[in-house]
Amino acid sequence: MAEEKPKPPPWVWDHLSDEMFNESWRRFAAWVSWLEEAYAPWVVLPDCWPAHEGLRSELIVFWYWHRWLMSRAVNPVDGVRWHADLRRAANDWRELAGCTHQPPVRHHEQLADHRRARTQHFVTAMLRGKIAESDRR
Repeated sequence: MAEEKPKPPPWVWDHLSDEMFNESWRRFAAWVSWLEEAYAPWVVLPDCWPAHEGLRSELIVFWYWHRWLMSRAVNPVDGVRWHADLRRAANDWRELAGCTHQPPVRHHEQLADHRRARTQHFVTAMLRGKIAESDRR
């Protein structure tokens, strides 16, 4: 007897038909628009939020959580928890609020390369025992 694959959670859309995927996106984008309006000034998102995979994924989970709260939750503590977690996440999202989704400029790539080289220098020095014991903590 072959084992059945577990059904993915509803916030994972990889298995959806094109029609369902598009409908889910339409409803999700409408909810995000409502969220920004209803929870301003806490929730401030960049226009390019759909292009940020981590932010998009987190928003989808908040959307499903909110839908569950509004339809199946029986304990008001769940609503309080959702609001507290939303405010905490929204504070983190503010870091992206000014994003214009411009590609990184060459200067940023050079800085990143320099940082990687410096980190590698310290890793190599650590492996060779050239970093003082007091600096290893």
